[in-house]
Amino acid sequence: MVKVKLKVGDEAPLFKLDSYNAGSIDLVELIEKQRIVIIFSRYFGCPICQLDLKELMERLSEIEETGAKLLYITQSSEEIAKNFIEEENISFPVIPSSKDKLYAEYGLGKMTLGTIKKVPGKLKAAKKAGISHGPKEGTESQCPGQFVIENNGQLIHLKKGWLDIDSLLEVL
Repeated sequence: MVKVKLKVGDEAPLFKLDSYNAGSIDLVELIEKQRIVIIFSRYFGCPICQLDLKELMERLSEIEETGAKLLYITQSSEEIAKNFIEEENISFPVIPSSKDKLYAEYGLGKMTLGTIKKVPGKLKAAKKAGISHGPKEGTESQCPGQFVIENNGQLIHLKKGWLDIDSLLEVL
């Protein structure tokens, strides 16, 4: 599968997929109503992804106050995802991406050098927070990322790498 190179101003790749916790998610329908924030995690067993999810849950109200709708993409299986959804009381749609297809459509391939360089510090922070590695799922080298889609379908923010809520909020 060829990885695309998206930039701000491009049309967002559209999808209609079943989520683990909110039924069918049709991006076309959602875009017409509000801005969309898409967070691409790797998988729920990843300690850095767990750390990022913890921060996301702590700051979720800041995103919701902007009126944006949050979608969370994961490589995790239904069983593991549903456990995290229940344990963390996740209210936003958690959507599986099989075989990294959606990641590739959004230009997310293997982790970038900048993402890799942050791994030791992020792992140290995860360990300090009492987070351990869970089951490995999907592609271990998959790059995470975040996107904001305007209600006209154009990307107004894209960032490859670990979660950066402040940069999201700047465009929301």
